[in-house]
Amino acid sequence: MKSYLDLLKILPKSNCKECGLDSCLLFALKVFSKEISPRACPYLPLESLPKDLLTPNLSFNQLLENLKYLKEKFKALDLRELAKNLGAFYDKDTHTLSFFYLDTEILIPLEEEGHPVDLKDLKGKELDPRDEILLCNYFLFKGRSPLTGNFVGLEAFPHSISKVKTLKIYAEDPLSKILSQPNIDKKLLFKEFKITQFKEEQGNLSITIFALPKVPLMINFWAGDLEDQLLPSCKILYDASAINYLDLECLVFLAERLTEKL
Repeated sequence: MKSYLDLLKILPKSNCKECGLDSCLLFALKVFSKEISPRACPYLPLESLPKDLLTPNLSFNQLLENLKYLKEKFKALDLRELAKNLGAFYDKDTHTLSFFYLDTEILIPLEEEGHPVDLKDLKGKELDPRDEILLCNYFLFKGRSPLTGNFVGLEAFPHSISKVKTLKIYAEDPLSKILSQPNIDKKLLFKEFKITQFKEEQGNLSITIFALPKVPLMINFWAGDLEDQLLPSCKILYDASAINYLDLECLVFLAERLTEKL
């Protein structure tokens, strides 16, 4: 690709704003200037892009700049109206919003109009900028549909082909290595997380973790068979409604973040 116009040709040009920007044109410009990752667009066929565009060259300052833009949109929301849809608890007495994120309790102080002041964990600790981006997006999506209880692979979502491989490399394969360690207490490993289903049999495991109040992840681990030379493997599934709570990039990062926590 010689310019951002070449990239614009393969973008949907719907200006859906799911990447956090106002238009596909602005997105194309920022991708070419290395200010945003092309993976931020859930509808872009990444397999058609040259490697130099896919290389994550975002500096920490650029990451913060993207976060600054998201936070401006996030702070314009009335979180009191969104709390129920997103599984958060609004405390009228303290005028705060609280919810869990992986193994952490998040507390958001609100202004009188319901706008968030900032994102912090329950102990007042600053969050990783990557976590802030994900959490801002979670609220900006506004919880557009109820959970289905039907779990599917990432490949079931539209335009996910390139991200399936990313999920495998950065979440499923590392999780498989963790869970295949000898003598590991799998239940103890997940004790800090919100678990709704845990089944373990002959080293195999199926567990459902609520990474966010409305975004459960189902982890299916197969221990393999040494006699048949079959290696351990892991598959991460999402509720079929997950794409209504986060974009594909954030869904993949959520699984990566869970792996990092473990």
